[in-house]
Amino acid sequence: MAETERPSPDRHRRRLGLLVVVAVVLAGIALIGSRLGAGSRPLTSIAPSPRSVSSPPSSGGPPPTQPTETAGVSSSPASASLGYLVLPADLADRASKAAQGVEPWQAAQQGLLSDVDAALNGSPHPKVKLNIPGTEGPFVDDTASAYGLALAYAVTGNQQYAVQARSYIMAWASTTTRLVNACPDTGACQTSLIVGRVVAGFVFAADLIRPSGVMSSDDDAAFRAWLHDLILPNLSRRINNWGDTGDFSRAVITDYLGDRAGFDAALADWKTKMDLVAPDGHIPEEVRRGTAGLSYTQEALQYKIGTARLAELRGIDLWSYVGKQGGSLEKAVGVLRTYWFNPAAWPWNANVKIPLPSPMWEIAYQHFQDPAWPAVFAQERPFGTYGHSAIRWTTLTNGIAIP
Repeated sequence: MAETERPSPDRHRRRLGLLVVVAVVLAGIALIGSRLGAGSRPLTSIAPSPRSVSSPPSSGGPPPTQPTETAGVSSSPASASLGYLVLPADLADRASKAAQGVEPWQAAQQGLLSDVDAALNGSPHPKVKLNIPGTEGPFVDDTASAYGLALAYAVTGNQQYAVQARSYIMAWASTTTRLVNACPDTGACQTSLIVGRVVAGFVFAADLIRPSGVMSSDDDAAFRAWLHDLILPNLSRRINNWGDTGDFSRAVITDYLGDRAGFDAALADWKTKMDLVAPDGHIPEEVRRGTAGLSYTQEALQYKIGTARLAELRGIDLWSYVGKQGGSLEKAVGVLRTYWFNPAAWPWNANVKIPLPSPMWEIAYQHFQDPAWPAVFAQERPFGTYGHSAIRWTTLTNGIAIP
């Protein structure tokens, strides 16, 4: 089975999304914007805080600061979102721009609400024993649904989205007890790879719905234990793009758990793999993949860049890290751009194929703002569910205006 492949079409988008009324968005902004500022936030221990599940309102609005009590779950104060790909204040600003009709954020938010419509009225499909022989399946779909629903809650304030996001998270955390065909140190099986690609979507979702208070303290404790005991030990540690998925998900999970030592170790592993990047920016482990070498390179960079973005939000600069051979993120993305429109010149295979652009381009461009890069991804805006990683909806979370 190929380790990376052309992103699959968006299977969730069904129709033009709903326009979010300005008043609703501004109400959501009042909640989100009071959280983190635009600066970096140092990693600290994240103690479980009590939550409750409250009945969803009939229409969108800001999540309550004191959730109502639901049968069997004690009510308690909500807490602030930390932000993973985007800080809460920045997401609030993007929601405000979307409400004013400013692009690309208006189309991105409309697309998001359309994407999650089915999930809002659907249900998760957890497995007791999770075996992922291919690249798709219910785990991939449900992590995307949870994250999309949580993003929808964050930009609208509609509690219904938070309640449903919680149901997807806890269905898997309370059901799945074993990963089958997980081989973190070899490429003999797929489960470690696919879990590493997408499990961060559950963490993103849990963080985004913190202000809603829909996750109880018992939910939070169970989710943390599931991440720590089942997921972390099974993430890939290989030196190629499989290991990049492991570094990314380990960084996300240890950050969520408040495990500073684990977070630092994940970033150290990230640097070890960056040390393998050649002086001109090409990644030897990925370009050797024949006609898929460019696709594999983009796949590896997706997780390297996702990790760099999280580190940035925690006050750590990985963007400017130069590996032992002289390679860097900027050079590596530059390799993609150099050959994207001239694949015949790709030095490692004369018949290399050009994949669809990954959502990671929005994150890379947000940081480096290289004027040559939008030619690769601008026509794909807004990015939605398509792809096969937790890094989705990046036009909404990270997209910036293109001059």
